[in-house]
Amino acid sequence: MTSPTPKRGLFPPRMGWVPLIVALAAVTVASIWAVSPQFSNQIVGAVNGQAGTGPAAGPTAGAVADGGPSAAAQVGGPAGVAGGQAGKVGPGQQNVAGGAQCAAGKNGGSTGAPGVSGTSINIASTIVTTGEGSGFLGEAVSGMQAAINEANNAGGVCGRRISLSTVNDDWNPTTGQTDIANFINQGNVFALVGEPDSEGLGAAIDSGAIGRAQIPVVGTDGMLKDQYNQQWVWPVAASTVSNMHIAAQYAVQKWNAKHVGIVFDTSYKFGKEGAAAFDQEMKRLTGSDINGYAQNADGNSCVQAYCGIQTNGQTDFSSAIHTLNSACNPCDAVMMLLEPKPMETWMQADSPANCGCTWYKHLAGGEPLFDDNLGSTCGGNCSAMTVFTGYHPAIQPFDAEKPVYTYAQSLRSVCPSCDAHNEFTEGAYLGTKLFIEACKQVGPNLTRDALRQVLNSATFDLGLTNPLRFGNNQHLANTSMAGFADNAPPNGSFNGWNYLATGFLNDPAPGQDMQ
Repeated sequence: MTSPTPKRGLFPPRMGWVPLIVALAAVTVASIWAVSPQFSNQIVGAVNGQAGTGPAAGPTAGAVADGGPSAAAQVGGPAGVAGGQAGKVGPGQQNVAGGAQCAAGKNGGSTGAPGVSGTSINIASTIVTTGEGSGFLGEAVSGMQAAINEANNAGGVCGRRISLSTVNDDWNPTTGQTDIANFINQGNVFALVGEPDSEGLGAAIDSGAIGRAQIPVVGTDGMLKDQYNQQWVWPVAASTVSNMHIAAQYAVQKWNAKHVGIVFDTSYKFGKEGAAAFDQEMKRLTGSDINGYAQNADGNSCVQAYCGIQTNGQTDFSSAIHTLNSACNPCDAVMMLLEPKPMETWMQADSPANCGCTWYKHLAGGEPLFDDNLGSTCGGNCSAMTVFTGYHPAIQPFDAEKPVYTYAQSLRSVCPSCDAHNEFTEGAYLGTKLFIEACKQVGPNLTRDALRQVLNSATFDLGLTNPLRFGNNQHLANTSMAGFADNAPPNGSFNGWNYLATGFLNDPAPGQDMQ
């Protein structure tokens, strides 16, 4: 009897099976990589009419000790950009429409747009490093540079490195308008990015210069309402108007406030705009204007509890303090819409040793007062002051979030001494990230009009705010804020900011008081 031929064992396999096994292993690894968390910035929604929820193409900077970028490649989503193809994307390479090349040297070179070549994207910004505004805007340029370094260290955008030009304009509207006109006239600036200088930008918008030039102004930190009504400007911040709406609602709901006051700076536009919005929201909530508003609707003086003050060169606010104190004695809540230095001067004059006034039960501050330096200098005089921010700040519990940690590390790599809690520094970083992510979505053929279409059609989830969606009309993408309190005992020292567990409160009247 013939013995049966023994069967060949499973391993080692015949050589004909090896390619199939290798292919199956590659598919398995790719599948695991695709579903595992990548911690990348997400861009979700419709771009050029195509829906998609894939992760943002291209790498994101890692949160490492030296602030350097992560080397990890990302997986491009199937519809991050219309026509984009799924696949791994490394530094300097993004998935783009129709499978077009987006690597260095393969991006089509110059597109005819000002400031765009095959190797660079030139952007500019007017910044504020001297004068009254420098107290809260002075470090914003470091936030911008931190975001730019992340992108450039990862290969740029379609192989193009981002180059930033800045000029300090002292938060002066005339100087700022001239500086912006110079950037436009140079013909080699693709976009204005970050733009901490609200005064100069406001003058440029109101003069029609931005609209005529059709130059994108991407990622401004808000404050002034004209930014939200100009179709070539995309702010990332909640406006001062939204800040005042949310603060008024919080005061009524949390503190049962009915009798309120406000101190605001008449020297700069944000003071008058914010004061009017605060009054109008209080009127919607309680049925009454702030005492003194009817006699001071132009906001040029201190009348009863509606107290406008000029801060330029002023060091004595004692008369205004006594006016407010007489009208309140005390008010349920008072909003302080000032810059850090005038706020310090006011609160020092009001200290028990100098005044002993009783003009408020609860104290609130505008966005410029969310600043560690202000907290340290003001000390116990600002005890328990409530402030609001439209971002996830580098403060518990938000500091453990990956995008927040990455921001703080990137900022420190540029400026170790910068205040990562400052809202305007974080806003400058976030605004620059918005510009970078929008450029990635445009792909290799970067033009101003293509950037405008992407910004108006995509939803950007950059991890530091609620998802931002601008649309084609009023650019109110961020209308929610979270509350924090100055952690300083009366007559004591500043010990950071306490999160008030508010969640992100929505503007109760979005779009109102913006004209």
